[in-house]
Amino acid sequence: MSERSSADGAQWQVRRSLDAIRARPDLHLPDDESLASAIVSSLLETALRQGVVPLALRAGAGWRAIGADGDGEPYVFEYLVPLPGAIQNSFRGEILLTAFAPFWAAVERGQVVHRSSRRFDDASLIDAAAGLGAFVVLVAESP
Repeated sequence: MSERSSADGAQWQVRRSLDAIRARPDLHLPDDESLASAIVSSLLETALRQGVVPLALRAGAGWRAIGADGDGEPYVFEYLVPLPGAIQNSFRGEILLTAFAPFWAAVERGQVVHRSSRRFDDASLIDAAAGLGAFVVLVAESP
């Protein structure tokens, strides 16, 4: 956050949008479940609204995960989580992951295509995504 002056000398407070979202997680996620669970539930709801089926969910071993099979459809993964340069049609899911997930990764056809940090190695992410489909989003349950 920073302050700027206008021509008339008034002070304006400038906030980054993610700072504002992080300050009020209760506006975006329920407070009666873990962040990882709430984020994956929200991604599930988004995917169902957009007609992404079949879907697989998994909880355990420190992860919450959602997966889908493409069945020839090249944009299924972007329906779950838009990546840089991809079709941007699930903005809310991207914001939830960026603002609140302690760590998240995207695995596409057995390859890690995005991760929020270097906290986990590719082998452990691919192992956690195994059996969930061609397109998987993993969210760590703890910071």
